[in-house]
Amino acid sequence: MQGQDVVVAGTNEMWQRLFSGQERWGWEFTAPALPAISPEAAHEPVAEQVYAPHDYLLQQKRSKKAWLALIGWLVVTFFAVALTGSVLKPTEAAMPALVQWATSIVLFAGVVLAFFTFFRTRRRFSVMKRRYDSQYNGAVQSYNDAYAAWRARIDEHNRREAERFLTAMLWHPLRLTSRPSRIDVFGGTEDGWASLLTTIGAAQLASGSSMLLLDFTDMFVGENLTHAAARQGYEVHAHEAPRDLTRLGLLTGLDPAELAEVLAESMHNLNRSAMAADLRGLHIDLLTAVAERLSEPITFTKLVAGLQVLRRVYDAGSDETLAAEELRKLNSYVDTVGNTDQVRNELQSLEGELRSLARAEQDADPANSTGFGAVWPVRGLAMIATKARTGRHRRFLDHVVFHRALQELHSRQVTGRETLVVAGADQIGLEALEAMARQARRSGVRLIFLIQHLRDDLRKLLGAGGTATLLMQLGNGEEAAAAAEFIGRGHKFVMSQLTEQIGKTLTEGTSNTDGGSDSVTHSRGSSTGGSSSSSWSPNGGNSSSGSSWSTTSGRAETRESNWSDTRSRSEARSETVGRTDARVYEFTVEPTTLQGLAPTAFVMVETGPTGRRVVLGDCNPGIVLLDRVALDARVS
Repeated sequence: MQGQDVVVAGTNEMWQRLFSGQERWGWEFTAPALPAISPEAAHEPVAEQVYAPHDYLLQQKRSKKAWLALIGWLVVTFFAVALTGSVLKPTEAAMPALVQWATSIVLFAGVVLAFFTFFRTRRRFSVMKRRYDSQYNGAVQSYNDAYAAWRARIDEHNRREAERFLTAMLWHPLRLTSRPSRIDVFGGTEDGWASLLTTIGAAQLASGSSMLLLDFTDMFVGENLTHAAARQGYEVHAHEAPRDLTRLGLLTGLDPAELAEVLAESMHNLNRSAMAADLRGLHIDLLTAVAERLSEPITFTKLVAGLQVLRRVYDAGSDETLAAEELRKLNSYVDTVGNTDQVRNELQSLEGELRSLARAEQDADPANSTGFGAVWPVRGLAMIATKARTGRHRRFLDHVVFHRALQELHSRQVTGRETLVVAGADQIGLEALEAMARQARRSGVRLIFLIQHLRDDLRKLLGAGGTATLLMQLGNGEEAAAAAEFIGRGHKFVMSQLTEQIGKTLTEGTSNTDGGSDSVTHSRGSSTGGSSSSSWSPNGGNSSSGSSWSTTSGRAETRESNWSDTRSRSEARSETVGRTDARVYEFTVEPTTLQGLAPTAFVMVETGPTGRRVVLGDCNPGIVLLDRVALDARVS
């Protein structure tokens, strides 16, 4: 029981969200953009470099030297005092006191000077060190503050991006921007149509509009919508034909000409042959003649009896359907109709199609007839679903209901908030569908066609002016290809060629060289010279002179021999990877994609204020129960 309560509660919540009053044809899934990297991530703060001044480095060296000088001076003083004491001790008596005193003064002055120099140097160094440390620590603190602020901005950006990604809406309502007067839905299954009708019908009813659903699918695709609308308190009228044929009052409120046109058009669209156009006029004449001679209310039973009178097969003694006056008027017209084979055949054909409706009409209570105009509500939902045992009679009933609704559009006073849905319009035919589309546009009624197959002349409905198209699952390959061609093609770049080339080169070589040289060098040289000298002395003078020469010769012989042996080896590897992209003109949506759509998925194509729009949507009503479902449409 608890599980059932949960299911019921979830269903009630789904209906409440669906009946929100905002138009939607489904939901568009929009994947949120991935978290973006902060633009400041690549601009990390740079630390300011604080360099020690030259004087600071010089003072640092001087400080070290001052320490060494002080220690050295103390050592020298110590040894000097010790040495002086040892030397002067034997001669202490002979040494003057003044000399000892002067020595002490000199030594003391040296120690004082050393300490003064040391402390002065240390003081200068300390001042410069404090200044440098202050600048350095200030730069470090400034960098730490800038880095912390930069890191905080990065973290805040990442947090916002993560929050945006995790909370972004994934589903947005899909609405039409072109406000078309007609929406064509091609393809799909019964389950998909039921979901689509529930989604769009809930919004229509919540906005105060009325909806008439003609269900020719024999699968009651609007049943879910009727149950949901009734549960939410909306006015709902569900009819099944031919079971509720009398209550529908398909012939109520029509004059003989309108009645004949509705039934003749139904016969024409049912048979759609080369001769159908010629026979339509004959059918109208025969039905009009019968209807004009019948009294109100005109029923299918009376029509069948009247056609039997024209065929001369009506048994007035056993059948009391026609009154005496009606029978007299019809008998007076028998000779006018004629007795040709074509007339007899068409009278029999009309009687055969109407007889099934007459049987269903006889099983109902005539007092429940309200007329077709009252079936279409001013507010709320009305559904007419056709269901018959034989296929031909059901198709004829579909045409009668369809053309009766078309006739109602001509005379109905609309408010511009009505919606007419024709589910299973495949059997109706292009001519009748276009006629209803024209009349609905003139009347201001929004028209929705649900067509299961995209084939034959129904393809001409694609892309008509003032319409929007929804393409659901199309299993047939030709239909999917036609739908893909309608969606269109576009240019895009795709990879057309991928090349990978790997090469290896190995080279080996050897070379030998032998050589030598012999050389002989001869050299020879000579030199001559002379010299003279003179000298003088008190005792007399004399002079002398002389000359000298030399000769040199030499011979040098050189022999040289050389050789070389060279070996070489080289290895080369190469790898080339190439990719070629080509511009192609292909389908925007491939036919196989349309064949593989989920039952509730669709491709919406419309031409709006901003141009042609192709959107993938989903009409599953259960999407409203998911998380991250937006209330407003996505802004493109």
